[in-house]
Amino acid sequence: MSALQRAKLYLVASYLGAAATCLLILALVFGWPDFVRGFSIGLLLVSLLMLLRRRLRDEYFNELWKAGASMAFLAAVAWFLLAEGVAHGLGGVDGGPYWPERMTGVVAIAAFFIGFHAKRLQSR
Repeated sequence: MSALQRAKLYLVASYLGAAATCLLILALVFGWPDFVRGFSIGLLLVSLLMLLRRRLRDEYFNELWKAGASMAFLAAVAWFLLAEGVAHGLGGVDGGPYWPERMTGVVAIAAFFIGFHAKRLQSR
């Protein structure tokens, strides 16, 4: 497999991960069946493993990975503080399985792909 083909495969994995994240968020928001949530999580895992496997082999992809990881960290911290401080602190009630503080992981993964693709589009 040539370097160009590997690069295309890497970018396809990043598109797949972004689409799977969107599908997961839609499934959670609209209460779609567990199959849709499980399918989107499976797609997300495959895409993240493909991205992780290649992340340090090329400077360009390493920069994309760093941008996504930085955005994910910032989003996770901000979301957790907002959810814990505002939703839980002021509300003081447990809102169920999709209460904001339990959605920190989904927000972090979504922010990873936003940061990844923003850096990719910026570097064109």
